[in-house]
Amino acid sequence: MNRIRVALNKLPPGATIKLLRKVFSLPAPAARLILNDITKPLNSHKPWIHKVPWNGEWSGCWIGENVRNLDKETLKRRIHDSDIILFNVHGGGFRIGCSTMFMETWISWIKILKQSYGMEAMIMSIDYRLAPEYKYPSPVEDIVRAYENLTKTLQLDPEKIVVTGDSAGASLILEMLFITHDPSMFEIVTDDLLVDNTTTTTTTTTTVLNELPRPAGAVFSSPIVTDETNSVSWKQNVKYDYISLYTSKVIKRDYFRPLVVGGPAAGLLPPPADTTSSNQILGIHKLETGFRAFLPDKVLMFIGNKEVLRDDALDLARKAEKDGIEWENVIEDCVHDWFCVREVVKDKRILVKADATFADFCYRAVRHLRQKKKNDEDTRNQTLLYDYTSQFYTMRRSSEGLEIVLEEEEEDDDDEEAYDANYSSDNSSEEEDTDLESTIRTASFGKKHFSTTSTTITTDTTFTTKKTSTNKQKPKTIFV
Repeated sequence: MNRIRVALNKLPPGATIKLLRKVFSLPAPAARLILNDITKPLNSHKPWIHKVPWNGEWSGCWIGENVRNLDKETLKRRIHDSDIILFNVHGGGFRIGCSTMFMETWISWIKILKQSYGMEAMIMSIDYRLAPEYKYPSPVEDIVRAYENLTKTLQLDPEKIVVTGDSAGASLILEMLFITHDPSMFEIVTDDLLVDNTTTTTTTTTTVLNELPRPAGAVFSSPIVTDETNSVSWKQNVKYDYISLYTSKVIKRDYFRPLVVGGPAAGLLPPPADTTSSNQILGIHKLETGFRAFLPDKVLMFIGNKEVLRDDALDLARKAEKDGIEWENVIEDCVHDWFCVREVVKDKRILVKADATFADFCYRAVRHLRQKKKNDEDTRNQTLLYDYTSQFYTMRRSSEGLEIVLEEEEEDDDDEEAYDANYSSDNSSEEEDTDLESTIRTASFGKKHFSTTSTTITTDTTFTTKKTSTNKQKPKTIFV
């Protein structure tokens, strides 16, 4: 298997796309065997990974600099001290993938946030149950539980959380946000298979949902927003993309649970009344309004101009933006999930620009919280400085009084001259103290602010790049 991995890294993007098209069309067990080996973390990645086995709420890993061997308390402290937490859900067509499959990409996110904005970032990367062993809505339940652990169990401030997901992972993020903004509308019902030596039985489990806070922002890479395949981009781009019509059929067969009108089935929504068979998931695409109720105010989406899902994703973006969501699109002349699957990108400068846009978005999403933190730090420092200088002035003036008393008792002109000299020295010290105080009070306790390349829009071979500073109004979204 290592030979496959080495060979893949040497393949040109066109050959990689052909290989991925073949892998995604395979049965799930075979596809996992190949993809898990290709995306297995390298030795250089391992210090960044702190694995979390199933603990009753979630499983996956924490990703951060030198987190591998941290004990529980130190890890928890690192999480709470971070400037931003990326709640990440991997893709893979609901059938393959794991929480460490794009380590090179995710490490690059952490590094650029620190280098460009001085932000300490950590990633909570989630493992979820895969199809065909577990159909919808089992993976949705896993994502809901994990997000609940982050916001309720760990009590992390949602204003420092940015949710991220690629492909199927983005779909699960959308589903999680939708059903937890008003849990009274939904319940998750799953069917679990119990197998013993003689019989196989099915048990039905109902999960009670809790209302969960919205994150500060969301980043989607090539989200799957519908199971339909009749858009223009499906017709135009199927010859370029590694997501094929056959792959779409395999995903439907393995993951979606068909509903028969009037019949019982596990899921979140009631059966539709106008069709004999339909899928319950991805109904968000049919919404025309109401996005402000469940989406964060700021959303960034990376999409490929040559991918089959382009039109459906941009249609969702258009409706959400019309509803008041600050939705930004980055469109490059690439195929599906190019922002995470970086082997399919020929011009690596595209990835450099994309990472800069990603970091800029994350900084703006949590900037208000960082400013509040900075103001609190300034207030604490000023209070400490006041306490220090007040104590110093009191001690100095007590010394003055003692010297004056000694001078009066001794009535010595020489001593008086010496006292005058000391007093002048004290005044000089006072001026120096004042300068010190001014230096400390005016020192910047914040971190660097940089201007970066913002939303990049490309159509076929034409590239348009608009530069803006981080404190300006966001660029208008352009659709192709």
